[in-house]
Amino acid sequence: METRIILRKINYVVSIVVFCFPLFSITASEKVTLHLKWFHQFQFAGYYAAYEKGFYKNAGLDVEILESSVGIRGIHEKVVQKDGQYGVGSNELLIHRHMGKPVVVLGVIFQHSPSVLFFKRSSNLQSIHDLVGKRVMLTPWIEEIVAYLKKEGINKSDLQLLEHRFNPRDLIEGRVDAYSGYTTTQAFDFKKAGFPYVAYSPRLAGIDFYGDNFFTSEEEIKKHPNRVKAFREATLLGWQYAMSHQEEIVDIIYEKYSKRYPKERLLFEAEQMTPLIQPVLVEMGYMNPGRWKHINDIYNELGMLPKNINLKGFIYDPNPPTNYDWIYYTFFSLMVGVGIVWLYQWRRLNKQYSENLKEQVKQRTEELRQSNESLQILNQSLVQTLRELTEAQDRLLASEKLAVLGQLAAGMAHELNTPLGAIISSNYSLYDFLKNKLQSVIETILTFNEEDSKRYHLVLQESMMNQPYIEGKSERTLKKELHTQFSGVEKMDLYGDHMQMVIETGLYRIPEKIQYVLDSERSLEILQVVTNIHSAYRCNQIITVASEKATHVIRALKNYLVSEKENTTNDSLIDIESEIETILSLYHYNLNKVTIVKTYGSDKLCFGNRDKLNQVWINLINNGLHAMSYMGTLEIKIQTEQNWIKVSIIDSGVGVPESIKNKIFEPFFTTKPNGEGMGLGLDICKKMILQMGGKIELEPSVTGACFSVWLRKAQV
Repeated sequence: METRIILRKINYVVSIVVFCFPLFSITASEKVTLHLKWFHQFQFAGYYAAYEKGFYKNAGLDVEILESSVGIRGIHEKVVQKDGQYGVGSNELLIHRHMGKPVVVLGVIFQHSPSVLFFKRSSNLQSIHDLVGKRVMLTPWIEEIVAYLKKEGINKSDLQLLEHRFNPRDLIEGRVDAYSGYTTTQAFDFKKAGFPYVAYSPRLAGIDFYGDNFFTSEEEIKKHPNRVKAFREATLLGWQYAMSHQEEIVDIIYEKYSKRYPKERLLFEAEQMTPLIQPVLVEMGYMNPGRWKHINDIYNELGMLPKNINLKGFIYDPNPPTNYDWIYYTFFSLMVGVGIVWLYQWRRLNKQYSENLKEQVKQRTEELRQSNESLQILNQSLVQTLRELTEAQDRLLASEKLAVLGQLAAGMAHELNTPLGAIISSNYSLYDFLKNKLQSVIETILTFNEEDSKRYHLVLQESMMNQPYIEGKSERTLKKELHTQFSGVEKMDLYGDHMQMVIETGLYRIPEKIQYVLDSERSLEILQVVTNIHSAYRCNQIITVASEKATHVIRALKNYLVSEKENTTNDSLIDIESEIETILSLYHYNLNKVTIVKTYGSDKLCFGNRDKLNQVWINLINNGLHAMSYMGTLEIKIQTEQNWIKVSIIDSGVGVPESIKNKIFEPFFTTKPNGEGMGLGLDICKKMILQMGGKIELEPSVTGACFSVWLRKAQV
């Protein structure tokens, strides 16, 4: 009896020690190191705020903040080498993770990357496509800029790549034609120098990368989970404080960390960071697996990563789901214990005298009562778990509805910003011509003699012909041909001004007149005057084409979002053809390699909810494009069957296997890789069509998949 009491006391003491040990481990001040990716500046304001305002100290952490003079190179190795190491990185973490470095991103600070490509506003670079053959400086790991150029049809081999010296004077003084940098810092240097610049962001092409994040290693999370969680929470508190007290943190950085940059520059950096971090709209540190999947896809297009790499373990989860395994283990152990006790009691009952039978039964009844109480507790826990899963499903349904609308965002940005950027650039060139060059052109023309005037009118007439603009390899080939043809003419030097202007004015198209123009002593002035006039004429053409394209996109977007004739929240009369054409216009940027086949019947009016039907068309068209990998044929049919209008969307993709046809409308069932879909799109479409009194089915198809929607025919 005494031995049992002693063992119970020992077990109690051990349990208290085991339970309290994690609490003791974080009360002491733990030494950790944070490696920055650049010099001390407002880009890292949240970490300074967490340290100076005591957030790290209150979390039991003694944090050493180290700046880097070589960028992100080497930080990842330092973080994974030993415990207590943290770092500030960017999207390259995904590549290092795939290369075998066990890095884990704890939180994203910049929801949008500040990386852009700077041009001189008054240079001969009128658009991103004029970069071909030009001198360009790209910073390391700036693959989002490379992806942007590739999406615009420009490869790195088309550029004269120079080593980036991180000196804005290289662009200001003309040693380079384009210069990659941050809108938060380099933009200040250019404005301070009075340098006119244009900044092109990858977001114009729908490439939306994250900016800075902070990360650690798998080993750190495994050995010190409480320390990692405390560091993350204190860091996010620091960022919230820094973005709400920008001037105070600027003073701290300047006085305590570095006087390398003036306060004016630090305040400018803070102001530019606000729309990139979005501290009011987005929870600090938030990151979406879908965005990381988007980044993976871009790296895959560049040949740097395989498609659909596994993100499990890469994205830190501060609130992992509750593990209920202990309940099952406890229940199993309890049942085993009950069985053992029951067998033990049964054996004793067979050995004891009949006078002990009543006492043994009483003991067994008490044990069964305790087992029943444990089962009731387990049942209540399972009911609570089911309730939590139901709530999570409702949230996922709402998230999927928002995701359907968000699928158009990247493409619309590209469709609108490209023509608007062309208009702005061309308008500036026209302004420069009218203000600075027109008077000089007129004065020069008036000084021409009769023969030079004839030459001038000849070149001007040819330059105004609506001919395609020659650039890149075609321009270099043409120069070589002209140089060979006029090898005896000194003015037609391969790299000379005459050669360049003969091509720009279009004089090369009438080679028999080239010698006639060059015979004039003022041939260079004649060509320069025509070049200036032709540039203004070309800018006018660009503005006309770009305006028409932007107007078309805006009109399509207006038709999709706004209806002047009906209330989109209730059933109303809907023109199916018009709505589908609007959506195809919005998806124009994804249809470059897709053939659209339309078969529209005479009856195209139905009753339904316009907003919900548009969500259905977007889901079905997007699924078809994804199944075809955005290459192939997409057929859209509108037919009449008795009192129904049947809309069929048929793709030429891989089709739906027979084994899963009965599952595709089930919630959370998806054939897409992890991170590309939650399996809610078709389930939501089916529910919305049923609410409108229609139906949706997967029909047999010779190739690909055929989804058909039946809607009530309008009686008009």
